[in-house]
Amino acid sequence: MKPIRIGYLIQQYAPEIGAGPARAGEMARRWTSAGAEVTIITAMPNRPEGRIHKAYRGRLFQQETVDGVRILRSWLFARPGGRFSTILLNNATFAATATCHALGKAGPFDVLIASSPPYFPVPAGLLLHWLWDTPLVCELRDLWPDYLVEMAVLRSRPLERAVLAVDTAMLRRAAHLVTVTEPLQTRLIAKGISQERISIIPNGVDPEEYFPREEPPPIDALTRNAAVLTIGYLGNFGAGQGLGVVLDAARRLRDQGNGVRIVMVGEGTEYARVQADAARSALPNLSILPPIPRQSTRAFYNNCDACLVPLAPLPIFADALPTKFFEIMACGRPVIASAVGEVRRVLEASGAGWSVPPGDGAALADAIRRLAALTPGERAEMGARGVRYVADRFHRGVLAERYLEILSAVAEAGR
Repeated sequence: MKPIRIGYLIQQYAPEIGAGPARAGEMARRWTSAGAEVTIITAMPNRPEGRIHKAYRGRLFQQETVDGVRILRSWLFARPGGRFSTILLNNATFAATATCHALGKAGPFDVLIASSPPYFPVPAGLLLHWLWDTPLVCELRDLWPDYLVEMAVLRSRPLERAVLAVDTAMLRRAAHLVTVTEPLQTRLIAKGISQERISIIPNGVDPEEYFPREEPPPIDALTRNAAVLTIGYLGNFGAGQGLGVVLDAARRLRDQGNGVRIVMVGEGTEYARVQADAARSALPNLSILPPIPRQSTRAFYNNCDACLVPLAPLPIFADALPTKFFEIMACGRPVIASAVGEVRRVLEASGAGWSVPPGDGAALADAIRRLAALTPGERAEMGARGVRYVADRFHRGVLAERYLEILSAVAEAGR
C-alpha cells in the first residue's frame, strides 16, 4: 500500500520550544516511523530572541531533513518586542512566504494539516487546499479569534463580529477539524460545525522523554536545599498566563518567611514587565530567568519540588490543557494550578495536585503553604499518581496512532 503523504503547515517548529513545536515534532516522527511521508512547512526559527537564528539568516527558503521528516523553512519578519502589530506582521509574512515555498517545493499531499495558533496557517492552508485540491485538516490547539475577543484586543464590536464570522466561514470549508479538549470542541460546534467533523487529539507527553530522574539542575537557581521548597514555572510569559498572580503569591510568602522559593524561567511579551514588577517588589524568594533549551526541560522539572501552571482568568482558558501540564506530571512532580475548567478536572481526577481560582494570589500562596506542610513522602505519592495518570491517558504514541487513523480516513475520503 502506498504510504500516506502528509503536509503539516505550522509556524513554530524545533529548534523553537513550546507546545506547538513539541506536538508537531513528536507526531511527525511517529508518523514517519509508521511509514508515512511527512513534510513540515514552517518558518525560520526566531523564538525566543525575536531574531532569526544565526544558522538560518540571509535566506528566503531552506530545506532540510531531520529524523526522516522533510522540513521546508521560509523567511518571516522577526523583531524583538511583543507589540500586536509586530506579532501580526510576523505571522502574516510567514503565511505569505510559506505559501510560496509550498507551491514551489511541497506536495503533492494526500492530506494537509494547518495548525493554529498562530492563526495565519488556517487561511494559508485553505488557499493551498483550493490550489492543490487536497483535503484540509485544521488543527486548533487554541481558538485564536475567540482569544482576541475575550482579551479585548480588537476594541471594536463590529470588528470582533467580522473576525469571528470570517473564522467560522473558513473552518467550515475544512474537511475535518482536530482540537485538544472537549470544551474547545463544544465551542466549534457552537460555530455551526457538526460534531462528526471534529476529533479530539489532546496534548500529551512521551513517557520515554519525560520521567522522574535524579539529574543535575540546568540552572544554578535550582540547586537543591533541603530546607527550602522549590516551586518552578517554565514556559511562556504572556498575557494568557496571568503571571501577576505568581508575583502576588511570592509577596505573601516572603512576608511570612516560610522557606519557599519560586523560580520562573521562560520568555514572551510580558517577560520584561514581570521582571520589572518583581524588582520593584524586592522579592528575594523569586528568581526570573531567561529560557532554557528544550532538552533541559525534564531536568528543570525534576529539580523542582512542585511546579506551577497559571492561566489568566478568562473563559477561553477554562478549555485549555497546556502541554507543560503533562510534562510536569510525567516527571512525578505535584502541580499547583491557578486555573479552572479542564486543568482542575484533570487534577481532581488524577490526585496529582491542586487548583485554585485564576488571578487569586492569596489562594495560590495558601496552596503552596499547604504543599510545604506535607512530608516528602506525601509529595512523592502525589507525583507518582500523576505519572500513572498521564501514562494511561495522554501517551503521545497512542495519540499519534489515533491522529494518523483520522488523517488516513480524511485522505481516503478525499480520493
